[in-house]
Amino acid sequence: MGDVDVSVGTGALTTGLQGLGPDAYSGFVESEYASLLDMAARSYRFEAFGTTEAGPHLLWRHDIDMSPHRALRLAQIEAARGLRATYFVHLHSSFYSVFERAVLERLRRIAGLGHEIGLHFDAGFYGEAMSARDLIRGLTRERDILEGLVGARTGAFSFHNPERDGVLGFDDDTYAGMANAYAQNLRSRYAYVSDSNGYWRFRTLEQVLGDGLDRLQVLTHPEWWTPTPMSPHRRVARCIRGRSRAVSREYDSVLAAQGRLNLGKPETKLEIDV
Repeated sequence: MGDVDVSVGTGALTTGLQGLGPDAYSGFVESEYASLLDMAARSYRFEAFGTTEAGPHLLWRHDIDMSPHRALRLAQIEAARGLRATYFVHLHSSFYSVFERAVLERLRRIAGLGHEIGLHFDAGFYGEAMSARDLIRGLTRERDILEGLVGARTGAFSFHNPERDGVLGFDDDTYAGMANAYAQNLRSRYAYVSDSNGYWRFRTLEQVLGDGLDRLQVLTHPEWWTPTPMSPHRRVARCIRGRSRAVSREYDSVLAAQGRLNLGKPETKLEIDV
């Protein structure tokens, strides 16, 4: 969710927000997402972090803050076009757990489609200012967990809310054997565009793609891209309700399978939603 302007060295990408009303988010739908992919693919190779590609290319990155379910859908849209992105998984998200079967199955399917799996690292989880040694220790621990669960190599990491946690000073190319999405080398050589908080933070992706830049890092968050237009606040509420219903259904199914009473179970969908 957090974001930082890393568009230095590439011209004016930070021209302000694109409006605060419905126009700021009305285009965040699956059909438009597919169109943006097609537009990007006409000019760029889709590469993984750590690439040595010399020609025009982009690093298409997803920070999965809230919805592995939406992440899988975007991964399918990309794979249908022969494109690959990097999906950064947050081990400490309040919205999902990598230890849940439904979540893990989706992450494995994303990897199975040919996409890269990365680590979305939340330094704030550890509660104190980090040294480089602390960072490497935390990255190594979380990388090993993620690789063990998903069964795919974790080759890159991105920071979650980097400005909040004061970790932008960790700007070497790699830490713990993973490419750093906030490395100074990337920040100086790649243009950057982001949909953090459910709207294009600087310029729209369509505008940036039209600039003909050689290198571009695109950050998208799967929860914002839905089949039909929806405000960012409603999308967050949708993630929360979806998780709530899934947990409720799991509890109900366990009791039903064991032939036990489910005392006080709401009889209407309205009661569950509230």
